[in-house]
Amino acid sequence: MVQRWRCPTVLRVKTVVIAVIGAVVALVFLPLWFGVPVAVLLALWAAGMTVFGSSVVINPEAGLLVFGMGLITRRVRLTDITAVLVDRSKVSVARSAGGEISLYAWRKSALDRWLHVPAEADEIGHAISAAVALAQDAQRRAAEAAGNTGEDAEAAGPPVRVGSAARTRSTLATALLGCAGLVALGAALVVRVRWHDDPVMTTLGVILALALGVCGLFYLLAALWLLLTGRAGLAAADRASAV
Repeated sequence: MVQRWRCPTVLRVKTVVIAVIGAVVALVFLPLWFGVPVAVLLALWAAGMTVFGSSVVINPEAGLLVFGMGLITRRVRLTDITAVLVDRSKVSVARSAGGEISLYAWRKSALDRWLHVPAEADEIGHAISAAVALAQDAQRRAAEAAGNTGEDAEAAGPPVRVGSAARTRSTLATALLGCAGLVALGAALVVRVRWHDDPVMTTLGVILALALGVCGLFYLLAALWLLLTGRAGLAAADRASAV
């Protein structure tokens, strides 16, 4: 039986409002050659979140777990999941091929709490864990029926460690984080901070430039840290398996 969770409508409305505000700020404070592409990207993001939203789908028949966020869709085979972590409103799964995929479901801020956005991370995490256990058990039984025993049967379905964090993020998530940092730093360098005879707009421009610069630097450092720790985690896992 397919299990499906979708983000509430209020989050889609929130996304549109944030995208509109961001597009207006980009067109006012950034030069057109930079502000227009940013506004277009925000419009595409808002359109994808409005039409598709965020979703989690567990399909035992196909053996798939699908995380959807707007136009981005990530599919993971249930038998490839090695860990499930629920951290407040965030659901994360680790894969045997390496990397971690995460999704907020659905409340992640005080504003979401004020908007009465439901928190379904615990329910989704337990459902994923149960589906993974069933899929891996079925795979193990199939391997035993085919005559695979010993090491082959053990490798057919690694146990799921519910609540155990994965060491690495997915390559896509790290790349997107790094790109966001570069875009934020670039925007900070070209923000219009000189508004003649308008001290309010000048102050807002300076604040925006500082905020973009700090956020961009933080995103880049976070992406670099994830890249380095991810490689270190994979190397440690390889050494452990070799021993």
